[in-house]
Amino acid sequence: MVDRFKTKLCLTFFLSGSVTTILLFALIVGFARYRERNHRIARAEVQAGQRPVPPCGWIEALEIPLPYPEGVLPDGSERLQSPKWAFPGFSTGQLVHFLSSCDLRPAQRRILLNPKYCNVTSNGCEITPPATLVWSLNSKARQQIYSALGRNQNNYAQRFPLRFSPDGFEERLTQSGLNGRELAKIRRLVYTNSGTVCFTDLEAVRNVLAPHRFDDLIEAFCEVPAFMLRLQVAPDSDIDGLAKYWGKGGREQLIRPLLKALARVPGGAGINVSYLMPPFARLRLYTFPDSWNDSTVSRQDCLFTALNFFNTTPDTNFLNQAYCQKTLDEQYVPIAQDPVYGDLIVLLDSTGQAIHTSVYIADDFVFTKNGVNHTQPWVLMRMADMMAIYFGPANSGRIMILRGKSRVIPPTAANENADSCNSIHPAEDCRPVLSCGGQVRMFSSGT
Repeated sequence: MVDRFKTKLCLTFFLSGSVTTILLFALIVGFARYRERNHRIARAEVQAGQRPVPPCGWIEALEIPLPYPEGVLPDGSERLQSPKWAFPGFSTGQLVHFLSSCDLRPAQRRILLNPKYCNVTSNGCEITPPATLVWSLNSKARQQIYSALGRNQNNYAQRFPLRFSPDGFEERLTQSGLNGRELAKIRRLVYTNSGTVCFTDLEAVRNVLAPHRFDDLIEAFCEVPAFMLRLQVAPDSDIDGLAKYWGKGGREQLIRPLLKALARVPGGAGINVSYLMPPFARLRLYTFPDSWNDSTVSRQDCLFTALNFFNTTPDTNFLNQAYCQKTLDEQYVPIAQDPVYGDLIVLLDSTGQAIHTSVYIADDFVFTKNGVNHTQPWVLMRMADMMAIYFGPANSGRIMILRGKSRVIPPTAANENADSCNSIHPAEDCRPVLSCGGQVRMFSSGT
C-alpha cells in the first residue's frame, strides 16, 4: 500500500513537472513569436514612413565629447589676460553716454569712469576694470557691455565668448565636478546673447579656484563636440551607390568588397565610417597634433587638412599659401548643390574673407581641424557646431561649397538640382558664393 502510494505520488509530481515545462516552453515560444511579429510590424511601419535612403546610406551618430588634454585651454594666452576693455573711437562723452545706457548702479559707473581705471587717448577709451567690479555686474549689464566690446577685435574674450545652449551650460557645469559654492560663483558671470549662454571671465574664475579645480572646469567647458559615425549596411542596400558615394577619390574598388561583405551579414551590419576614409584623414581622426612626431604639425591648419583629405601621405606643399591658392583656383569650383562626401565647406565672413575650411562627410557632418594651434584635434563634427564656433551674433557670414572639377555634375544635371538646397543654406543663398572674381580669397591667418 505504501509503495503504491509512493508510486502515485511520484507519478503525480512527474506529470505536474512535465505539464509545467510544456506550458513554460509554449509560453516562451508564444512570447518570442509575438515579439517577432510585433517587431516586424513596427519595422514595416517605420520603413513605410521613412524618407528615401540618402546616397550616403543610413548614418548613426554617437557623440563622444573630446576633452582637451590636461585641462589645456586652446587660446588661453588671449582668454586669460587681465580684463582690459577697449572702446576704439570713443570720446569721453560717448563713453559716459554708453555706460549711462547700461544697467549699472551709479557707484559702478563712477568706478568705470575713474581715471584710475579709465584711460582716454586720441584713439579712444580703455577701461581696466577691477576684479570686484567684474564680479558685481548683473547679467543684463554684462550682456550690454560685453556685446558692445565684442564688436571690436581688440576685445578677444568678448568677441569670442564660450557659447552654450542653456541646457548645455548646466550640463558642462555638472561634468566639471565643482561643488555648489564654486558653481554659484561661476553662474554670477554668465550672460545671454541671441538665445545662447555666454561665458567670458575665465581670468576672474581662475583667481578664485584652486588650480586643479580650474583645470576641471576648463576640461568641461572646452570639450570638442566630436562624433563617431556608423554606416548601416543592410542586405538590400544599394552597394553600387554606397561605393560610389564613399569611394570618391579613386577608392571605389578599395571599399566595395567590404561593403558587399557587410550586406551579406544576416540582418545587415554597421561599420565606423573612419574605415572608409582615406589614410590621411583616418589616421588623424580624434588625435591631437602633439601626438604626432611631425616637425610641420604646428603649421597644419584647416586648409592643409582639407586639401590633403584624399591623400595617403600629406602633401606639405599645402603649408604654402600660394600653392593652396593655385590648387583652389585650378582644381575646384563653387557649386549650388547639396554637398557630398569630399566637398570643401568654406565659411566666409561678412566681407567674403574665408575664415575656415572643412570637408563634408555625410548627413551634415564634416571632417575638420578648428585652428592651427596644438590643442585642436582632427574630428568629425556637426556642421551646426562648427559654424557656431566661427559665426555668432556679432560675426555673420556665409557658406561656399567647393567641389573638385573632376567630380562636378554636368551643368544640365546641376540645374535640375539648383532648387534643392541643403538645410544649411537660406533660400536666397541657393547659388555659389563668390569673392575675388570667382576665386576663394585666402585666409588672413591660420584657422
